[in-house]
Amino acid sequence: MTDTIQPGHPPDDLPEPPRTWKRRQRDIAYVLWISFLTAAVATMVFFASVDPEVLSGNNTLGWQISRDAGYAFGFFGFWLLTASTAALVVMLVRTEHRAQDIPGLRQRRRAAKQRKREERARHGRAGTKGEPGT
Repeated sequence: MTDTIQPGHPPDDLPEPPRTWKRRQRDIAYVLWISFLTAAVATMVFFASVDPEVLSGNNTLGWQISRDAGYAFGFFGFWLLTASTAALVVMLVRTEHRAQDIPGLRQRRRAAKQRKREERARHGRAGTKGEPGT
């Protein structure tokens, strides 16, 4: 007996759809990926003008590192810097106050919008003929 698929009906053996990531997982992925790309560009720009072997001779500890190790340390240093910056940005964006969290903010915003509407109405009608008070 063969299984035939009816037009418009999905087969019964479809795989489960991929589960969605949680918010924190997405934030971590955003931070790591964007900081990785930024660190790669920063490494290219920095080491286009600076030789890592010259830098290794200028340190106070007297460490001698190869050119490849210098590139690696530079890349991971830039990655750490850009990842911490991106993480700080994500933290600041995620912890901003929402309007419903601040007591009285909605009422103040409504009152401000009402005042603007009234101000526009007063100034808009002031120069027209046939309006009362002109």
